[in-house]
Amino acid sequence: MTKSVSASDHHILKDFFLSAATVSDEHIYALSELFSKRTFKKGQVILKEGDIDNYANIVTKGVVHQFIYDEDAVITINITPEGLGFNSLKSFIKSSPSIEVHEALTDVEILSIKKQDIDELSKKNIDLCYLLYKIYEFILLDRENRMLMLQYRSAEKRFQLFHDIIKRSEFILKHTPDKYIASYLNMTPQQYSKEKSKHIKKQC
Repeated sequence: MTKSVSASDHHILKDFFLSAATVSDEHIYALSELFSKRTFKKGQVILKEGDIDNYANIVTKGVVHQFIYDEDAVITINITPEGLGFNSLKSFIKSSPSIEVHEALTDVEILSIKKQDIDELSKKNIDLCYLLYKIYEFILLDRENRMLMLQYRSAEKRFQLFHDIIKRSEFILKHTPDKYIASYLNMTPQQYSKEKSKHIKKQC
C-alpha cells in the first residue's frame, strides 16, 4: 500500500539526512516531497529476485531482510531496521534485474523515492548532489566494514567486529531475531548463541 508522507515522516527524513551532512530545511522539504510511504505486512516480499529496483528506501517501522538464494539456502546480504536505508544497489544503479530478495521480517513501513526523481533533482542542485554523495559514502563504508568482518574465519572475531565497526549493529540487535543475525555474520545459530553468551558474560 502506498500513502503520502506525513508530518512525522518529514522529521524522520530530516534526521536521516542530517546524519550524513548539514542540509537546509528548504532542501529537506524539496526531497521529502518526492518520497511516498509504502507499507508491507510481515512476510510480504518488497522486492523479488529478477525485479529492477527503482527505489531508494528508508525504514521508518520494522525490519527488512535482504537475502539471496544459494542452492535453495537463504544467504543474508543485509538487515535493515528502523532509521536506516536500503535498496538493491547494483540493480538500482544499473537498472538490471536484482539477485536480491527483500522481505518484511515484521510489519514494515518505508519511505521510498524513485531513482528518476533523485537523478533529476541532483542535476539541478549541487547541495543535494553533495548530500546524496555523503549518504552513499556511509552506505559504501558500511558494506566495506562488513566485507572486512567476513574475511575472518574465527566466529569470535567476526562477532567482535560486528560490535566494533558495523554501525548498524545496535539497530540490528534491538529488532532482529537471532537466526537472521547469525546468517548476517555467516555463523550457524549455535556459533552465534555461543558468541552472544560470551559477550554477555564479559559485560557482567
